[in-house]
Amino acid sequence: MMTPAEFLQHWHKAVLSKDAALLSSIIAEGCELHSPVVWKPTNDKAYLIHILQGVIDTIDDFAYREEWVKGNGIILEFTGNIAGKGLVGIDKITLNEDGLMSRIEVLIRPMNTYIEFATRMREHALAFKKEIA
Repeated sequence: MMTPAEFLQHWHKAVLSKDAALLSSIIAEGCELHSPVVWKPTNDKAYLIHILQGVIDTIDDFAYREEWVKGNGIILEFTGNIAGKGLVGIDKITLNEDGLMSRIEVLIRPMNTYIEFATRMREHALAFKKEIA
């Protein structure tokens, strides 16, 4: 079983290095993604990893600036830029009994930057269907 601290070490390393295999190793099968760019939650792990990599690639100067841990819940606050516009977001992560991510909810603001982000991520999300076809 992985502790929240161990999960966070792997998470930050995976995000920083854009390592899909490492991300996959800390995400539970059936993990729920609640994203501002998808209409309804998804629990397709391959799609979730595709979306997470898209976020990392789409947001310039992506960095985590705060983190809070309570039990099996983690909140990570991040910052970045899209087309020169700053953004702030939160990843709200829930870990299962094995310490793997079983749910992630992403929130982003302000609206003008979010619209640009959503436009770019829509293209990235649609590319997933083409990759598996």
